[in-house]
Amino acid sequence: MKNNEKFISMANIVLIMAFPLLASIVVFYYNQPLGALGFVVSIILFLFLKSINSTKAKELQKYVDDVSFSFDSITKNVVFEMPFPIAIVEENRKIKWHNSFFRDLFPNRTLIGEKIDDLIPDFSEIEFNDEEIRTSKNVSISDKVIQFYYSTIFEPDHKNSQTFLYGVDNTYDESIKKLFKNKRLVFYSVFIDNYEDIRNSASSDLRPQVLGEIDKVINEYFKKYNCLIRKYENDRFMILSEFQDYRKIHDDKFSILDKVRDIEKGNSLPPTLSIGVGIAGANPSEIYSDSRDAINIALSRGGDQTVVKLEDNYEYFGGKTKAIEKTSKVRSRVISQALKRMMQSSPVIFIMGHNNPDMDSFGSALGAYEAARSMDKEAYIILNEVTKPIENMYARVSEELEELKDNILTEDEALKRVNQASLIIVTDNHRKNSTEGPALLDKTDNIFIIDHHRRGKDYIKNATISYIEPYASSASELVTEILSYLDENFKARTAVAESLLAGITVDTKNFVYQTGVRTFEAASVLKRWGADSVYIKRMFKDDFEIVKYKSEVIADSFIVNDFIAVAHFNREIDGSTLIASQAADDLLNIKGVKASFVLTRANNKIHISGRSLGDISVQLILERIGGGGHLTAAATQLDMSMENAEEMLRKAINEYIREEEENESNTNR
Repeated sequence: MKNNEKFISMANIVLIMAFPLLASIVVFYYNQPLGALGFVVSIILFLFLKSINSTKAKELQKYVDDVSFSFDSITKNVVFEMPFPIAIVEENRKIKWHNSFFRDLFPNRTLIGEKIDDLIPDFSEIEFNDEEIRTSKNVSISDKVIQFYYSTIFEPDHKNSQTFLYGVDNTYDESIKKLFKNKRLVFYSVFIDNYEDIRNSASSDLRPQVLGEIDKVINEYFKKYNCLIRKYENDRFMILSEFQDYRKIHDDKFSILDKVRDIEKGNSLPPTLSIGVGIAGANPSEIYSDSRDAINIALSRGGDQTVVKLEDNYEYFGGKTKAIEKTSKVRSRVISQALKRMMQSSPVIFIMGHNNPDMDSFGSALGAYEAARSMDKEAYIILNEVTKPIENMYARVSEELEELKDNILTEDEALKRVNQASLIIVTDNHRKNSTEGPALLDKTDNIFIIDHHRRGKDYIKNATISYIEPYASSASELVTEILSYLDENFKARTAVAESLLAGITVDTKNFVYQTGVRTFEAASVLKRWGADSVYIKRMFKDDFEIVKYKSEVIADSFIVNDFIAVAHFNREIDGSTLIASQAADDLLNIKGVKASFVLTRANNKIHISGRSLGDISVQLILERIGGGGHLTAAATQLDMSMENAEEMLRKAINEYIREEEENESNTNR
C-alpha cells in the first residue's frame, strides 16, 4: 500500500519520536545511565508505533477488500438483475453480450454478433470511440421510447475498445412531452387581401354571394381541423387551434389559399388570402404577437400566401401569384408625408440601395436624394463603386447635377459622418447585408425602407418605416409616387426624372413585365418632369461585345425539367451580372421555356439570375438557396464553385416542381 493509505504516516512517526530522542541526548550528556535508558524507551516507543501502524494497515486493507468484494457483487447485480436493457458492443460495433431486458426489446431475434446499427439505425450516427462526445440518445423501439447512454472502455494500448450500453424507459416522459406539444396553442391571423376590390368588382346582386362564399370556404376549411374561428372585421379573422391540428393543416400545405382563389360567384377578380401563423411564443399573448408579425411579412411579400413564424425563422406557403396592384394611393400619400417629416427632423440624411447596384437601385436613390435636396437638407448617396449597369447614367447625372459628386460617399466615408440622429433611407432593398453600407444601419434606428421585393427573413428589423410593396414594378415607381405627393409644387430635375424612368424601364423590361396602371401613371409623371424615353432607349443600347457575350450564354444553355433553361456565363468581366440577367431575359423568348437561370462569377462569388413568364415563381426557387426577388425576377449569390452552385439550383428547382405537383394532386382529389 502507498504511504498515504497508512494509519500513521512516516512523517508523523518522525515528529512523535523527535522529542524523546532530543530529551535522551540532553540527559545522556549529564547522566549517561539515565540517558541510555531514555534511548531504550525511545526505541520501544518507535517499535510500538510501527506495530500499531502495521495492525491498522491490515485492518484498512481488509476493509478495502471487503468493499471491493461488495462492489463487485453490486456491479454484477446491476448488470444482471437491474431492470434496464444493457448490452456490450465490441469495437466492430457487434453485440458481444446483452441482458434479458435488452433481448426483450427485440423478440425472436438472435442478437449476439449482430451489428448494433442494424438493430437500432439511430446509432449509426454515433461514434462510440469519440471520447469528446458523450450524449444520450432517444430511440423508438416498438411502442417504447428508450433513452440510451453509453460508455466506452479502452484497453491500455488504446487499440481495442468495448462500449457499455444501457437504456432507461423514457416512454412516459416522452408521451407527456408529446401531449404538451400537441396541445400547444397556435394562432392564425387571416386577412382577405383584396376585399374592397372584390366587393367593388361584383354587381350589387352578386356581391353577397361572393363575400358569403369566401366566409363559407374559410369556416368550412378550418372547422375541419377543429379550429376556433372568429371574424372581427369584414376582411379579417382570428383563428385558434391546437398544434396537433396545425400539423394536419401544415401537411395540407394550406390549400385554403387555392380554394379561396378558385371562388367564382360573379366576381371579376380572384379573392386571395394572407395568413400569419404564430407557434413558438411562451404564452398566448406572445403567440398572437408572432402571428401578427407573420401576417405583416405575408402582406409585405404581396399576399396570397401563408407565413409561419418559427422562433427566429420563417416558413412560407403559396406566394405563387403576382401581387395584386392596389388601386388606392392613400398609403403612398401617407408614406410620402411620413418621409417628409422624418427628413425635416433629421440633421443629415444618407441614402443607399443594394450592393452591386443596378439602374433601379441608383435611380430610386437619386429620387430620394432629390427629395432631401428640395428641403435644403444635407444629404449623401452611399455608392462604393460605379457598376456597369449604371455607368452611363452616372456619367450623365454627374455632369448635369453639379453638387452630386461631392455628395456621393463610400461606406467608410459615411461612417465618419453618421450619428444617432441621422436618417438612413434604403431603396430597392430591405436586407441588411445586401446594402451598400451594412455598418451604417447599426449607428441609428432612424431608418426608412422603400422596396418592391417580397420580404425575406433577413430583413432590416430596426427600421422605423418599411414601405414594401411587391405589386410595384420597381423601387423607382414607388419613389416617383412619393415625390409626387411630397409637395404640390415639387418637380424633380430632368436628370433625376430620367434616372427614375430608366429604373422603371429596366425592371419592367421596357414596360412588359410586372407592369400595372400605376406603373404607367408614374412614367407619365416623370415625362411631365422632362424625362426623355428616347434618350433612355439610346442609353441602354448594347455594345457589340455584350451582344456576343449574350449569344455565348444562350449557346451554352440547356433545358431541365422540360421547360426551364439553365446556362452559364463563364467570363469574369465587368458587368457579368448584367449580361447574365439580360441573357436570362432573352432565354424566355425560346419557345416552351417558362423560366430561365443564368449562373456567372462576379466578385469571387457565383451570381444566379432567375427569370420567368409568371407560371413559375423564380423567387420561391431562389429563396431556397438564400436569394429573393419577385415571382418573375429573382437572384442570389453563393460563395462556392460553379458546379456546386448548379447542383444547389437543380435541387431547388426539383423541390419546387415536386411541391407544385403534390399541390396540384391534392387540389384535384
